[in-house]
Amino acid sequence: MRYFFRVEYDGTEFGGWQRQPNAISIQQKLEDAFSTVLRIPLKITGAGRTDAGVHAAAQGAHIDIPKEIDIKKCELSVNGLLPSSISIYNLKQVDDSFHARFSAVRRRYRYYISKTKRPLLYKKVWVIHYTVDWNLVKTNIGYLLGSHDFSSFCSSGCGTGNMNCCIINAEIAERDGITIFTIEADRFIYKMVRSITGTLIDIGRGFITTDINELLVSKDRTRCGQTAPASGLVLDYVSYPEGVC
Repeated sequence: MRYFFRVEYDGTEFGGWQRQPNAISIQQKLEDAFSTVLRIPLKITGAGRTDAGVHAAAQGAHIDIPKEIDIKKCELSVNGLLPSSISIYNLKQVDDSFHARFSAVRRRYRYYISKTKRPLLYKKVWVIHYTVDWNLVKTNIGYLLGSHDFSSFCSSGCGTGNMNCCIINAEIAERDGITIFTIEADRFIYKMVRSITGTLIDIGRGFITTDINELLVSKDRTRCGQTAPASGLVLDYVSYPEGVC
């Protein structure tokens, strides 16, 4: 039987979502907790892999359990074993054809930027101390909308040859002194959001004089800007077809 659930986590102390030999991961903690509660070895599939230090508010995941479970009791027990930095919610049975990654239709990320030091948001924002022309940043965000080849914004080590993504929404807003860059797409490639964010900031501070459109056309990562730090990035929501999850 297949079960879906969402995961919220602070990624600061973890090596990313995916289980790995040299660092503790979100996936490992989840699999260990579920396996302990249900007393059988279990594997978990996530909607996507977040980098070390990246956070999530509504990551999607599924797990195959070869028996019926008391959903409320299982969710409570798993959360009891997880560290305070990870929590699951909305655990429910789904059709066996559902897949946390391949059934997803949209993914939304939010990047948080502060212009001043914010101790209470340490490891949750990117603090930038230089002057940024935010109107120029907003203008360049418009070039991201639609379907494009995002080779220019893929870091080395990308495991896919498909660089095409469709950006459904991209916008910037300010709340309580924090600048929030929201971007939503059908899919993202390796470190794409962090590369785009860093490049937008470099354009806004005059470090890069070309625009996003020209950089997209170039398909040249070396012409783009810095990769923004992981600490400010949150996988905000993963969307599935209506009625599925």
